[in-house]
Amino acid sequence: MRLLLKSSIFAILNRYKHNYKIKNMQHYINQIRQHATIQNGTLLLALIIAAAWMFGTMDTLQKNFAYQREVDTKRQELELDKLRNQNLEYQQRYLRSDEYLELSAREYLGKTSPGETLVVLPDSSKIVDEVDAPAQRAEVKPSNFSQWVRFLSGRNDGS
Repeated sequence: MRLLLKSSIFAILNRYKHNYKIKNMQHYINQIRQHATIQNGTLLLALIIAAAWMFGTMDTLQKNFAYQREVDTKRQELELDKLRNQNLEYQQRYLRSDEYLELSAREYLGKTSPGETLVVLPDSSKIVDEVDAPAQRAEVKPSNFSQWVRFLSGRNDGS
């Protein structure tokens, strides 16, 4: 008897639940019908168009920003090229000047001005190497490890 009572209670509850779901669904459908008006549809369409326009505008702004950076880079390169060109023009003027011609004639051709005498000295690099060689050999320091060994053993004589 108890089993029969329990099964009938469950059957009643399932029917009630099913009826509740149908009523609840009908309630939602009625609410949607109330709010689905032409005015609300127009408003939704306007919001979708505004969002699409906003994203399109943001894309355009990003492209414009990238183009502006490119233009700025090209302007900087142009200014740099102008400065290089100007520097080359100054260098050409110097190379055409009498001062440069006189200095290059003195250096490469051994020419002198009237009243000057040319003195040719021997290559001094050999003499400098011979003088510096003993000084370089005397400056050899002991390694860091050997300095520590001397210090810890008490034989630190300052060298």
